[in-house]
Amino acid sequence: MPDVDPSDRKAYLEEQIQRQKRGEPVDVEWAAEELQRIRREQLARMQASQRNLRWLVLGSAILMIVLWARNGAVLDKGGYVALGLIVIGLFAALALRRGPRA
Repeated sequence: MPDVDPSDRKAYLEEQIQRQKRGEPVDVEWAAEELQRIRREQLARMQASQRNLRWLVLGSAILMIVLWARNGAVLDKGGYVALGLIVIGLFAALALRRGPRA
């Protein structure tokens, strides 16, 4: 089997698998680099998902506050206390999102 160009990852991986089955040495350096590349891609996707989820939660919280205020909850006796708790929760969420400052 002729050598395959490492830039064609799928074909090169298939060749390495065939070489391993035949008992020939495989390109360990390429496999390690490929593993690192895949881990970086997974990390980037996970961070993007978390970022999008944060925006979704923030938007939902804002929508709930608006709907709560439109229903007259601010005029209730306990409305100001609940609003204060929401504001405190929002500040806590923002502080946790930023993380520790070092």
